[in-house]
Amino acid sequence: MRKILTAITPVLLLTTQVCLAEIKMITIGLIGDSTVAEQSGWGPALADRLQQKAKVVNHAVNGATLESLSKRLDDLIAQKPDYVMIQFGHNDQKRYGTDVYREHLQSYIERIQRAGAKPIIVSSVTRRNFDATGKIDEKHGSSKKSNLKGTLADYAKSAQGCAAEKRLPFIDLYRISIEHHNRLGREASMSYNWKDGDTTHFNKKGTEAIADLIVPELNKIIPQLVAAP
Repeated sequence: MRKILTAITPVLLLTTQVCLAEIKMITIGLIGDSTVAEQSGWGPALADRLQQKAKVVNHAVNGATLESLSKRLDDLIAQKPDYVMIQFGHNDQKRYGTDVYREHLQSYIERIQRAGAKPIIVSSVTRRNFDATGKIDEKHGSSKKSNLKGTLADYAKSAQGCAAEKRLPFIDLYRISIEHHNRLGREASMSYNWKDGDTTHFNKKGTEAIADLIVPELNKIIPQLVAAP
């Protein structure tokens, strides 16, 4: 009997280890501004959508830029995520140009990779500002009277260029969200506002809609999400 148990025990241990490996969830870190953060961003809704497939760790902060959140990135990668989604632009465009933006983004990428995680670059979700034709105003911030250093489109293009240069996965949330709102129209898009007149942040309906735009793109990048039950 002891001989039988001795023979079976290693097999049971190996089977247990294989099962644990199969059910281990991946961890996805999020870092960005208020449009990603807990209060009025798409991060919590994405976590809800992925709760049976991945653990989401959200380190986004209201009002953040790539520059201001550098230390928080260290805290995030210390948690050993498998992937880190990076989305900045809304506040960066108020403080510095796309050249500085790109330098900071490259620094984030290098630090994430050194920590053994995989960066996923995400362009900023659009603001819901419509022009006279009833379409999203992509030139918002280009006026000489504006205090912005460029349009969100400029920063989205910079993020895309950085991803291409580094051969990293890129989710063009800026373009995808514009297409989404142009289909909906102005009136329906205003139903996403966190509060009246706020065309940047999201209520629950808005966060869920944006998360639903992201999930199919994420599935293309992370095969485990599709394979998970």
